[in-house]
Amino acid sequence: MENTFKKIAVVVDSSADITSQQAHDNGLFVIRMPLTINEKQYIEFDEISDEEIIDFMKQGEVVKTSSPLLGEIYKTFEKILLDYDELIFIPLSSKLSSTYQNCAIASESFDGRVVVVDALSACAPIQVIARYAQEMIKLGYDSKEIKSKIENESYMFASLIPEDLVYLKRGGRISAAAAALANALKIVPILKVEDGQIDVYSKVRTRRKAISVAMEATLNVENQDDYEFMFVYAGVEDINEYVNEFQSKIASKVLVCKIKAVVMAHTGPGTIGFARIKKIKY
Repeated sequence: MENTFKKIAVVVDSSADITSQQAHDNGLFVIRMPLTINEKQYIEFDEISDEEIIDFMKQGEVVKTSSPLLGEIYKTFEKILLDYDELIFIPLSSKLSSTYQNCAIASESFDGRVVVVDALSACAPIQVIARYAQEMIKLGYDSKEIKSKIENESYMFASLIPEDLVYLKRGGRISAAAAALANALKIVPILKVEDGQIDVYSKVRTRRKAISVAMEATLNVENQDDYEFMFVYAGVEDINEYVNEFQSKIASKVLVCKIKAVVMAHTGPGTIGFARIKKIKY
């Protein structure tokens, strides 16, 4: 561990579902991702709110997400490195976005001062991983050691329950025919985020059953003490029932976080989910 005298910044992107105030309070930097709605581009959070995105989606508009612009990435890195010796960037999983690959290429221009980490994660778990990185920095780990520990030791699993299949259809995650059949049969899909990508985990006949299956899938570990657990949601007002039920099965405190634009663009408002992230030992 050689970073004792180095000042290292931790940077995430929009997929961490973190507000500017939260980032400030937690000493993090955020690179915002652009969204396209009705052929108009917005920078997530800075130029459009969660509520406005939800309204667009409910009106039938397709919300498309894309990687941060390379020019903006360079500018952000340069600005941060004016005050820091190095930075660690933890973006959305490389299996869900080209951001990791783009930034890995961009990092080559900074003489080793930028280290890009592929945590194979999304949403709130990235906030947890960023916290681990900050704690390792305080303990004297260098950037490359932190990258290695995160990529080799962290593990995320989440189960998501969309409220309406229409958003998955609009985003191209399922076909129109499959969505129509599922709606006709009142099938509720459960999506999983595992190994850095989104896939269908199961299909059941009721939302209540979906919640039970999703919760149990997330809790299916040998030792709960090895994980942090969280409840995530998008555009859902009354979440207490879900949080309380999940909390009743876990000794540690459940983190509660909102799903923001990057994942909500694919799953839609009304989505709820349960997630776990494996703790990194350091």
